[in-house]
Order: sequence, then structure tokens, then C-alpha cells
Amino acid sequence: MPEEKPKVAISIITLGVDDVERSVRFYTSFGWEMSPDSDPAMCTFINTPSTVLGLVGYEFLANDALLKAKPRAQYQGFTLAVNGSSPEEVDAIFENAIRNGGTAHQQPQWKDWGGYDGYSGYFLDPDGYPWEVAYAPFLELTDDGRLMPKSASE
Repeated sequence: MPEEKPKVAISIITLGVDDVERSVRFYTSFGWEMSPDSDPAMCTFINTPSTVLGLVGYEFLANDALLKAKPRAQYQGFTLAVNGSSPEEVDAIFENAIRNGGTAHQQPQWKDWGGYDGYSGYFLDPDGYPWEVAYAPFLELTDDGRLMPKSASE
């Protein structure tokens, strides 16, 4: 009998931030909500339509993970992303981020993603984390904003 694998899902993405209150203001500007289960001394939970974003003091998170907190690199090998249902929605999301404390890094524009046309730009959140805002017309986006690429069984 094959061994049953445990159900594994990305349940939370936790960011180490310099100012939790500032980050809460920034992320709730997208319409995301702070959970009443939050405890700023431990973790502030921001509920999004697709996952939970955790906000924790930068040094606290580094110490908890037993990782060096410094030096901080601008690019750490990952980006975060939100998708819009059109180029106009990408522009609106991007502009909201900048208006509420983000930094424009790359203005949204049409791009060639290896033979696929897409529209995207990048902003940095108040702590410098890179976020891509993208429109991928070749992928399905649910009404609540979740990207739904086909699974291997489809």
C-alpha cells in the first residue's frame, strides 16, 4: 500500500519588518484585513483572499529562525506577486502601493516572458521587499484574485 503523503500547503508568508504598524497600514491599503488573532509582540496576521501574510519584527524573526539579520540584501532570491485582471487593474494596484508608502521600482509595462506576453511592474514595500504586479492573459485569475495555473492532472 503506498504511503499517504501529508497535505502540505503554503499557509503563511512571514515578512520581517522594521515597523509593524507602518506595514499594517501599507498592506491594509490593498483591502486586506488584519486578523483579531494578531499579537504585534509575536505576529500580526494579514488575511488576503488567497493566503495569510505575517508581519513580525525584523530582528525577532531573524533570531527565531537563527539567521543573520545583517547585511540586508536588496534581492534575496524571491519576489512576491499580486495579479490583476487587466493592465488597468495592474496600474491601479501599483499606484495604490506607491500612494501608501511603497517605492516604484519598475513601472508596469508589456513584457515578453519567454514567448508569453504579459504586463507587469515592480514596487518595493516599505521594508524593501520586491512585489510584482502582473497581468498574465494566458493564465486564469479567479474572482477573488487567485492565480489558477492548470494542475498536472488537467
